[in-house]
Amino acid sequence: MEDTRTTVRVSIEIALAPRATVDVLIEELTATLAQAGMNFETGANGRVSEGEYEVGRVVSWERGERVLLRWRQATWNPEEITDVALRFEQVEGGTLVTLEQRGWGGLIGDPSELAGWFAGEVAAPFLRATAPASFGNWLTDRQARRPSGAQARAVYRDPLYHYPNFRAILAELALTAGDYLIEIGCGGGAFLKEALKSRCRAAAIDHSPEMVRLAQEVNPEVVAEGRLLVQQASADHLPFPAATFTCAVMTGVLGFLPDPVAALREIRRVLSKGGRIVVMGNDPKMRGTLAAPEPMASRLRFYEDDELRQLALEAGFDRATVVRRDLEPHARVVGIPEEHIALFAGADAPFLLAKAP
Repeated sequence: MEDTRTTVRVSIEIALAPRATVDVLIEELTATLAQAGMNFETGANGRVSEGEYEVGRVVSWERGERVLLRWRQATWNPEEITDVALRFEQVEGGTLVTLEQRGWGGLIGDPSELAGWFAGEVAAPFLRATAPASFGNWLTDRQARRPSGAQARAVYRDPLYHYPNFRAILAELALTAGDYLIEIGCGGGAFLKEALKSRCRAAAIDHSPEMVRLAQEVNPEVVAEGRLLVQQASADHLPFPAATFTCAVMTGVLGFLPDPVAALREIRRVLSKGGRIVVMGNDPKMRGTLAAPEPMASRLRFYEDDELRQLALEAGFDRATVVRRDLEPHARVVGIPEEHIALFAGADAPFLLAKAP
């Protein structure tokens, strides 16, 4: 069998200092590998595993400079070992990051097959990731649909431009200490923090594990008191018994739902009789504005008022109506910069109000 061992190398320049680059990249790499079913235990004694199988073992961990792993590429041939190096080199304007695997391809056995592996498993995924559809989906997920990363955590911890919406929703809900609220798509927990000032109880779900952790961090006292439970779940499969809550809220979520009726039907299931729901709508006039810029706008579903009301009726709610609210007074109260106040002026923000039968 012909020896096809070679070196696979990829690099990128990042406009951060080496130490900052290491921190961000290792965090992101660990999270992404976890999503793929691989566990990366970092540090000098770290390892990478798939299930019970140890794929890689850290043999050198030079923080800010290099990580070196001994890599086993095949469970059926554990003696076939390669070296994986992740290097961080300071360059003008930032850091050059290089990921290199030496000795790869020995189990392939034919140069043309090695070319096929590279084309199908490395080159094509890279080109697809940098093409408009995949890149737009990544940005949308990263920033709004399934927020993750340091920037998203900073934004959703204290989302200034969401507070006018939050105040309008709270005015409609009129929460009391006797309420039990559920929020669908809680983000970083900022709305919950405001809602819980009413002394109500609350539960929340989000399908982003980072947002679940952030919502818990933002509301530590009420979590400790048992007044708030935050879980990872999807909108159409809520992990709660029927008739649990007195009210529900959803803001910035509806337009991303693949099946909004199924999600609303599930919310109706967990609401008690007469339970109320407030949902912020997605007006088509928002498309392409700062409230719904590209690439998010192309991946959002927008609803006219009648369409929004019909969703609730199809899900089994009654007394469904859509109201329009002027957010400018709320924007001034929360401290929106004067140059952006106009974005909130006028009775243009749609809110779906409905009750469970």
